[in-house]
Amino acid sequence: MTRKIAHVDDDSDIRDAVARVLKKHGYEVDSYLTMQDFLDSLQDTTNLPDLAILDVMCESMDSGLTTYAHIHKRFPEMHAIFLTSLGDMIKPYFEDGSHEWVCILEKPVEPKSLLATINERLGSAETT
Repeated sequence: MTRKIAHVDDDSDIRDAVARVLKKHGYEVDSYLTMQDFLDSLQDTTNLPDLAILDVMCESMDSGLTTYAHIHKRFPEMHAIFLTSLGDMIKPYFEDGSHEWVCILEKPVEPKSLLATINERLGSAETT
């Protein structure tokens, strides 16, 4: 079964690079320019992604965090990764103990690190 990943980033170069890496490793990828585009896509609950990669500061300073709160509440089974230039600076925005379920990768990220993190989140064997 092909795993589906949604990726939201306002930088087209990052969206394209991430999509190329993920598709090369067998993932289906839907890329979005805005968080609203991504949220709109979730109206079709028959085709939800297994994992969402979110930029924290896509349209505003906290649009990724707001979107994460929305999808975590509505679709708790959907995994999420923050891919951000802010790195661990966003950790204070999460409640105590969230380090176990909040995943933050700092831009730029090496493809191997991204793939390893996705595989860990999805519980699958490492893809080469």
